[in-house]
Amino acid sequence: MIRFIFYKYFRIRKLYFPYSLLIVWALVQMFLLHTNGIFTQMEAAKYIYHAKYFLNHGSFVTNNYWLYSTIIFLIALCIKLKLSFAFVVAIQFIVNLIALFMFYNLSFHFLRNRKLAWITSFLLACNIFYQWYNTFLYTESLFFSLTVIYSSYLLTLKRLRVRDMIFIGFLLALLSFTRPTGILFLVPTIFYIYYRFMNPLKAYVKTAFVIAWLGIFLFVLNRMMQTGGSLKFMVPFIKENVICGLDTVTSVPVNLPENGNSLWGLIQYIFMNSSQFLHLAVLKTMSFWGILRPYYSLPHNIGLAIMFYSFYVLGIVGLVIKWKEKDKRLIFLLGIILLYWVTTMLTCDDWHSRFFLTLTPFIFLLGMSSFINNSWKKVK
Repeated sequence: MIRFIFYKYFRIRKLYFPYSLLIVWALVQMFLLHTNGIFTQMEAAKYIYHAKYFLNHGSFVTNNYWLYSTIIFLIALCIKLKLSFAFVVAIQFIVNLIALFMFYNLSFHFLRNRKLAWITSFLLACNIFYQWYNTFLYTESLFFSLTVIYSSYLLTLKRLRVRDMIFIGFLLALLSFTRPTGILFLVPTIFYIYYRFMNPLKAYVKTAFVIAWLGIFLFVLNRMMQTGGSLKFMVPFIKENVICGLDTVTSVPVNLPENGNSLWGLIQYIFMNSSQFLHLAVLKTMSFWGILRPYYSLPHNIGLAIMFYSFYVLGIVGLVIKWKEKDKRLIFLLGIILLYWVTTMLTCDDWHSRFFLTLTPFIFLLGMSSFINNSWKKVK
């Protein structure tokens, strides 16, 4: 059925999905459901509250919750129809499975080998750190899955048609209303389309395309920063948050711009407090790429280190191989990795490295590229 939908409506050919991966995926989700149940506490309680508030008032307490509205509306639908929250988890499972399906095909296109594609998809399917939120009423499960669906669809296109652009726009909007960082995917998309699909066009047309869409991105981003609520971009600098919400205030004075919740305000802050900004940027970088936390158990930290540190090394090798191949998909992959890193330096890192975990599929792809060689190519 899934194959039919993607072939019929999007004409994606040569789609395959090993049923062994389906079994692995199902076992992992059963384990998570057994371990966590349907998690409705902490952040989930906040989204449940705002879903009820929206049903009663037809609006949100503050506009920033529009940027998390996908999960809020799903919860509101359950409440309105008097359904169990299991309905939301079922939706998250379905979207996650579609994401795995598309990621396998992206892996095959990127690595050109079914065995490597299977291993890469297996690593994503059984990565508990990445899959953990599938039974939580958080934004992460849908957001992680949608980023994979979006990226897989874009990076496996052989040509760009109007229907593709409409679908890409729809997915990008959905991403941006699931988590605000979804808008970041627009920038690498712009440059990937520029270098991958616009070569036949005249230079001035391509330049106008980039300038126009970057202008739209900056405008939308600036408006999103001004939606209020918990989006207070100067707080991490005032309280010197490396980890969001964890204050490490020193005696360093902070010169604040008039409007910190804007792109111009953020630029002003950097120039007025360059030494503090650089100091915090280094600490946030160490936290972002280090991913280990003192409040994790030792086995948890060891598992994170084994899983991701090894892929840092493999990723560098894979990057060199793909760079030599002049694979234009690197524009997108490196672009989104860089943007998430920079965004963390401009804000703060998550308690559980969820900003970093968004990049997991892309890091796995780059890492597995290190195994592309003649011996692998012979076995298909």
